[in-house]
Amino acid sequence: MKQHEREYFVSRVRSGFYDIKHKESLITVLTPSIDDEFYINQAYMDSYNKSLEKGLKTEDEMIEWMMERNLWLEEDEERIKGLNKDLERLKLEIYQAANNDKLKKQIRLYLRAGERQLLEMSEKKSRYFLNTCEGIASTEKVYETLRRCAYNSSDLCNFDIIPIDVIANKYFRLMLTQTQIRELARTDPWRSIWAINDSNAFKLFNNKDRELSIDQKNILVWSRMYDNVQESLDCPPDDVIEDDDMLDGWFIHQKNKREKEKAESELENTMNEKVSNSDEVYIVANSQKDIDRINRLNNPHANMIKKQRESVIKAKGKAGQLDFQDEKLKIRSEQTRQFKDKFRR
Repeated sequence: MKQHEREYFVSRVRSGFYDIKHKESLITVLTPSIDDEFYINQAYMDSYNKSLEKGLKTEDEMIEWMMERNLWLEEDEERIKGLNKDLERLKLEIYQAANNDKLKKQIRLYLRAGERQLLEMSEKKSRYFLNTCEGIASTEKVYETLRRCAYNSSDLCNFDIIPIDVIANKYFRLMLTQTQIRELARTDPWRSIWAINDSNAFKLFNNKDRELSIDQKNILVWSRMYDNVQESLDCPPDDVIEDDDMLDGWFIHQKNKREKEKAESELENTMNEKVSNSDEVYIVANSQKDIDRINRLNNPHANMIKKQRESVIKAKGKAGQLDFQDEKLKIRSEQTRQFKDKFRR
């Protein structure tokens, strides 16, 4: 994004309104007041309840209906979960490859491909969303927002003569993407504005006693997020902060680090001294969540040994201590140490 584009988007976010051109008309959509928000949410509730009374399906019921007709499969659900895990893994890998431009470029290609696949799967899952109680109520919520907050000159917009669905589509297309918001939040002119926002004489937004817009909320969230990153004891270099993929990887790295430290602390509190000093500890897992938590306690070397042992057991059906390569190396190392000690005496 060029400087003049950032200046334009920042000024639009701060203004607290969106201008929509429709034929010869200019429609201005303000952010809702507190009262407006209540009536907008009430419109959602009324619409949702009317749909329920008519016997329309909820979103969950629609998914069940789709699965009964093989329009959505368990494999599709697992695919979405797998893609989310793959994207998280790739973001962690691109952060870890911060100094390898060739590898970063390759990982980024996989990331974009994964995001496209996830979008396709999400669209497939939600293809009938607009026909559900939630979908119909969401549409009514948007329309009520426009009825209360869209102005043509100084008067509320007359949607008897202007198609509200067309204005709604144009309204949503004006919303900034997360990528755009993140770039604005970490660069000038917003970064300088944000730095002086505590000044009593300074006004961050011009909402005129109205609520924050979606873009305003998002830029506030990301501004504070970047502040937290800068203040972190493990603050990453600027090239990581300026790269959304790598910074997401840094977030994942920090989350994994905290979860591992927490799990280790909990494990130490539940174990006696003899167990905690052991080379290997076997813990019974009662759920997939427990399995994931236990696996995070292993370091990369331990995970590699675990995979090697699982391969041996899978190939042989059962295995003893000497069937494992790591145990053979351990015994050989101990024998070598004892041999050297013998000649030192």
